[in-house]
Amino acid sequence: MNNPEIRQKLDVFHVATHNTYQEAAFCRNLGLLDANEQNRLQRAVVAVAGLGGVGGGHLIALARSGVGGFRLADFDRFDPVNGNRQYGATVSAFGREKLQVMKENVLEVNPHLSLTVFEEGVTEANVDAFLDGVDLVLDGLDFFVFEVRRMVFKKALEKGIPVITAGPMGFSSALLVFTPDGMGFDEYFNIREEDTYIERILKFAMGLAPRPTHFRYVNMDFVDLRAKRGPSLGCACQLCASLAVTEALRLLLGRKGVKPVPYFQQFDPYARKFVKGRLRMGNRHPLQRLKLWIAKNYMLDRNKVIGPVKPDQPDLSADGIAAVREYVIRAGMQAPSGDNCQPWRFSAGEETISLSLDKGTDESFFNVRQAASIVACGAAMENMTLAAQACGLDPEVELKPEEGAGKIHMATLTLKQGKTVPEPILHDAVWLRCTNRKFYRKEPVSDGVWDHIREAVERFPGTNLQWISGPDQLKIFAESVSLADRIRTEHRGLHEHLNAMIRFTQKDAEETRDGFPLGNLEAGRMGNLFLKATRSWPVMSALNALGASRGVAAHSGKGIRCSGGVGLISAQSLDSESLFQAGRALERAWLTFTHYGIRFQPAAAPALFRLRWLLEGEASFSPAHGKLLGKAWSLAEDCFPGFLATNPVLFFRVGFGPGIKYGTYRKPLAAFLTK
Repeated sequence: MNNPEIRQKLDVFHVATHNTYQEAAFCRNLGLLDANEQNRLQRAVVAVAGLGGVGGGHLIALARSGVGGFRLADFDRFDPVNGNRQYGATVSAFGREKLQVMKENVLEVNPHLSLTVFEEGVTEANVDAFLDGVDLVLDGLDFFVFEVRRMVFKKALEKGIPVITAGPMGFSSALLVFTPDGMGFDEYFNIREEDTYIERILKFAMGLAPRPTHFRYVNMDFVDLRAKRGPSLGCACQLCASLAVTEALRLLLGRKGVKPVPYFQQFDPYARKFVKGRLRMGNRHPLQRLKLWIAKNYMLDRNKVIGPVKPDQPDLSADGIAAVREYVIRAGMQAPSGDNCQPWRFSAGEETISLSLDKGTDESFFNVRQAASIVACGAAMENMTLAAQACGLDPEVELKPEEGAGKIHMATLTLKQGKTVPEPILHDAVWLRCTNRKFYRKEPVSDGVWDHIREAVERFPGTNLQWISGPDQLKIFAESVSLADRIRTEHRGLHEHLNAMIRFTQKDAEETRDGFPLGNLEAGRMGNLFLKATRSWPVMSALNALGASRGVAAHSGKGIRCSGGVGLISAQSLDSESLFQAGRALERAWLTFTHYGIRFQPAAAPALFRLRWLLEGEASFSPAHGKLLGKAWSLAEDCFPGFLATNPVLFFRVGFGPGIKYGTYRKPLAAFLTK
């Protein structure tokens, strides 16, 4: 006890000695544990590998049960993302080593504990020391840390030490016990040397919960084994501690009832189910092998979107600034752009990245005075800023638009070093963000979520967010979108540009790596046939005379009605600085929605037509289309008061619904680099 405050407190309550503290602190265990058992726990030593959501709970529950000695290992630090489930993740602990924080926490529970700590985590070099003199091992390692887990289990069982693993799954916990006289780790999970990492993770999950109770309510959109992410709740982590420590006491005290693998159990209070059984042969059981085959061939790629590829994130200290700079540029390339034209160009210095737009990339009717491309550059800059922060840098943006020959220089990003706390959350969404044109559920996105989005948007000077989510308002705005989209179908230049950007075969999409793969448009089988049949303007024009444009527009209107809300981002003015900031705000909103698992689709026509009207005048449109726009904008004004007095940048619809299969490609990095 080196803490004078703790010593003083113990003196006040007359529990300063080890024995007096034991008598007082653990007296309420008596009746469930007897005096001999309590003494046995006091002399026990338990190794806890990993002190996060599961391991931290194990440690505190064991200490409160009276266990007197621990081997503790963890190399990580607490972060805000740990706040929902990890015992030690408090605001004051953010940025601190988990091992040090949990050491302080557990000594507050029992200041007389014997602790041996391993600040580098468990490694091949220290695993023997970590296990020497240990009576039991509790597995608190992250689900995806497979090889270290495998090493600990194998070494512990070689030394005759039992191991307990409990995993949070949804609202539930699954539990396995390994003992030296039972099945080993590789035998139970059927791990083979030729297995890939993904196969090993799948086998671990299936062996941990052979009859999973949580599958029916877990949103699998948030499960990505390749990206090593999945949902987890604090209550499930606490349940892990309850189940694991119960078995730990059974083992440490030599009580009857231990059922090692191939026995398993899972308790799910949400599903109100407790499943247990004996998995003969472990994962070699024919039913388990069938499950693995199904998972590999059907479930594993459920969330994989064809098109975008996330590069490996570099480590600044190990890989250097050049690798980080390239990664940051690739993040910028992931930004959205009009019809996926990808107008950005990058020029790299040692610690700077200059961002420009190529005027010749998008000369469409929508991209009036390069407004859409400037917005796209703002989105690219926001991606780059987040990627730089995630790599431990402190990026600084200098916005200074400057016209050049065939291009507009927009801004410079300086990659300042010295920032130690990354901003990883929205950075993850950079690689997941996509346009989702499917119909969503009609469940409204709550005002609380919209308020969060507004805060994200209005952090950028001069930008503003309005939204609607009620069915009556959505019905009115759906009519506005339908009117505007009629023009999109009836305007020859827009029709020809769109068809020039549609990649009608997957081969074309992979070769050009811009525009839209046909599947990305979510038109369905009949819609795809229609798009192919109307590639020629004369054909489209003839069908428009028969009312085809109204049918296309009706589909767009249905998309608005089948959503959870519509937002509008507007800018203070229409100069380049304001549009650039609006692009950053748009991307920030889009990434935040993506982070929450909310689908997003731009509704470009009403806002971009309005921008053209403001910048080029009503002569930009035919008289008939001018009348349609008048009606469309009047309806938009009803839904978004002040719309006609603003500088609209983009409408978008959002909601809850299925993911997409086909994303958009990006050209090679070299295509965007300039001197």
